[in-house]
Amino acid sequence: MSPFAPEQWQALSPYLDQALEISPKDRPAWLQSIREQNPSLATDLQTLLKEHQALDDEGFLKADAGVPGASPMAGQVVGAYTLESPIGQGGMGTVWLARRSDGRFVGRAAVKFLSVAFIGGAGEERFQREGSFLARLAHPNIAHLIDAGVFANGQPYLILEYIEGKHIDVYCNERVLDVDARLRLFVDVSAAVAHAHANLIVHRDIKPSNVLVTGNGQVKLLDFGIAKLLEDDPVPLTREGERALTLAYASPEQVTGGPISTATDVYALGVLLYLLLAGKHPSESALQSPADLIKAIVDTQPLRPSETAAATAKLSRALRGDLDTIVSKALKKDPAERYPSVTAIADDLRRYLAHQPISARPDTIAYRARKFVRRNYLAVGLAAAAFIATLAGIIGIAFQARAARIERDFALRQLSRAEAINDLDNFVLSDAPPTPMNDLLARAELLVARRKTGDDADRIERLIAIAGRYLDHSEYLKARRVLEQAYALARGLTDPSARARTSCDLAVTLTYEGDFERAERLIKEGLNELRDDPTSAIDRVFCLSRGRVIALKRGSAKDAVARAEAAVRALRQSPFKSEVLEMDNLISLASVYRAAGRLREANATFEEASGRLTALGYDETRRSQILFTNWGTALSSWGRPLEAERVLRRAFPPGEDNRVADVSPELLIDYARALKDLGRLEEADQYGERAYQRSKAVGQQAGIRAALLVRSSVHRMLGNLDRATELLSELERAVRAGLKAGHYGYAALHLEQALNAEARGNATAALELANQAMAIAEAAPKENRDRIDALANVLIGRSEIELKLHQADSAVDDARRALKLLIEGIEPGDLSSKVGRAHLALGRALQTAGNPGQAGEAFRSAVDHLQSALGVDHPQALAARQLAKPEIPLR
Repeated sequence: MSPFAPEQWQALSPYLDQALEISPKDRPAWLQSIREQNPSLATDLQTLLKEHQALDDEGFLKADAGVPGASPMAGQVVGAYTLESPIGQGGMGTVWLARRSDGRFVGRAAVKFLSVAFIGGAGEERFQREGSFLARLAHPNIAHLIDAGVFANGQPYLILEYIEGKHIDVYCNERVLDVDARLRLFVDVSAAVAHAHANLIVHRDIKPSNVLVTGNGQVKLLDFGIAKLLEDDPVPLTREGERALTLAYASPEQVTGGPISTATDVYALGVLLYLLLAGKHPSESALQSPADLIKAIVDTQPLRPSETAAATAKLSRALRGDLDTIVSKALKKDPAERYPSVTAIADDLRRYLAHQPISARPDTIAYRARKFVRRNYLAVGLAAAAFIATLAGIIGIAFQARAARIERDFALRQLSRAEAINDLDNFVLSDAPPTPMNDLLARAELLVARRKTGDDADRIERLIAIAGRYLDHSEYLKARRVLEQAYALARGLTDPSARARTSCDLAVTLTYEGDFERAERLIKEGLNELRDDPTSAIDRVFCLSRGRVIALKRGSAKDAVARAEAAVRALRQSPFKSEVLEMDNLISLASVYRAAGRLREANATFEEASGRLTALGYDETRRSQILFTNWGTALSSWGRPLEAERVLRRAFPPGEDNRVADVSPELLIDYARALKDLGRLEEADQYGERAYQRSKAVGQQAGIRAALLVRSSVHRMLGNLDRATELLSELERAVRAGLKAGHYGYAALHLEQALNAEARGNATAALELANQAMAIAEAAPKENRDRIDALANVLIGRSEIELKLHQADSAVDDARRALKLLIEGIEPGDLSSKVGRAHLALGRALQTAGNPGQAGEAFRSAVDHLQSALGVDHPQALAARQLAKPEIPLR
């Protein structure tokens, strides 16, 4: 091997990857184009290619790449897999096909080895980052990481999901897919990239060879080798002389050394979409010369897909218009002019497929009319055939007149509301002296009460606005007081909108005091006030959204999902389009999916909502706090605390340590739970205390109970048993004062009391308390995901206590039952800390019961789940790895 320095390898690696993808007969011309620009680089590449050919002739791929003269790698064991045959090679290393060989199940995987030339340098750092990035991602369209470690000869490796598929462009061309089918595949690619972006990861190397399509049409995104973390990434984006990327799919900012962001992937997706639609690369004529290609990327705007020579007359007609516009926007040279997110591209493509107007086009009447005709071509065609001129004119005039009346009435109502709210804002933000927000709102109430001018409708809008501000600051009792006034005023009006909105808004505040019966009556009353026509669509969405909140709070996830989905449908059917309201509906829908245990749907919907939030500029707002709080809670429910902590952290406003009043108790509690699950106990206690104080300040009893439960658990885990007992005593008083007998909150209380007793060495008392918890959890409805989790927690806790009392068979039964409950709530292949804890408890119980074989299998499963969900250094992951036989390598 030629003695290149690490920095030379960094510069040569991407070119070597590109060279190995070019057929040997085409390499001389390619090398000559490199030589014209950089003779030294071309000479080094030629040397490496000769050495590669010599090694290939000697059977290099069939031998251990790290140890000359070693036995062939085929047949060697890597983790739980046996290597079978090489399936790829690049400048960074090799990829082998492997088969699962530990007997747990039958399966294949791809094992990626880093070349020994990169060990100890930037190449190894890049390789490790790829593993860490993949560990963060769990999406059906991303090839997932199975395991990682270091081979016997010192080579790092990644064990990846093996994808048997074809490059997306080859797949489309071989099957002669039409435009719509290609777009649907591309939307799946976009979903995978959006998932990476939601986890703050930019791929940076999206190209056809990194997007495979399986035989059943499933898209899989591969190779995060040069991905970049959008957080505090210690690795610089660019280095002198280094381009770890594929030039043909690089964005202008990658070529010029500009800042890398999600817009970089938007551009690469634009290139991929161009290729899929037009059948050729947007800079096809410059591909043979790196210099020409760089110039084309930076300076030359490509032809529209419909204008390329590859486009047939039929294809050109299909591409002309919206698709040309979508591709051109994605390929803008200036990142600020591209689509603001990958989700935005996918949304426009979905609109195109549904024959709806896209966001990238000017929203003219003529354009919307064409889309209407396309969506309803059969009805329009029949009408046109029967009444080619007269009837079309009459319908058009009538439709426009009706639409004008609807829009006029709606606009006047919204203008009235806007004026009332603006008047309030002027007072709160401008007229009033520097005063705390609660005092400002109290003064605003007084102002509304004293004003004699204006009608009741204006006063109602101001009161609703004031109540909304109180709710934003978790002042639920004050919000209810104001809304009771608004509700009473609205009863004297005939305006259905005011009557419905006050009913539904007041209903939500009643749930904080547990008055679900009246809350439900008010929601139904509000919906019954509204006419079934377009003018009432927005108000119907409003009431359905409030009804969704109430259904969740009274424990009916099924009703909550039905109302959230109805709100989404109502908004889509409405002629009044609001991107902000669409985003809010997505946030609500994702939250109820989470409550119903439909966690994958929840995660995907949260991702879509997050993309829209960023695109609309709503970062660091109340909406972002709600979105990221609910998303983090969903990830916690999924048993993914590492991801939950990162998402929840994004919900905190800047400088949040000095702005406790701006942080909701729910966010503080959820963040404390995530920190506790990750073993960051001191931090968890601090946030739990803040949650407790904040909940007390706003009178939120549920928050007080949740904060006490988290803090008692944290102090038990820290060994502060006296403090844990004090907190449990306070929690018991709060539970008995606020919850009816039999509520599943008692199960959580008794379980924590049981674990505290066990920690004090009183296993008999602990088992009695665990049995009490079990009786309550068993009686609770099982359709609610939170209650299923509570039951599983009790089973796992009781299993551990039973082991202390040498009741191994009972411990095995409880652990098995907990595992069954938890596995039923996740999709195959999902990794969860909750499932990992159940496997760990089962393994310990089986080991004590004298079944080491099954115990080892349970421990190895626990390792898979716990390392992925909690991190390799978490105490539970370490314990599982210690117990697993044979030893499982670090990821």
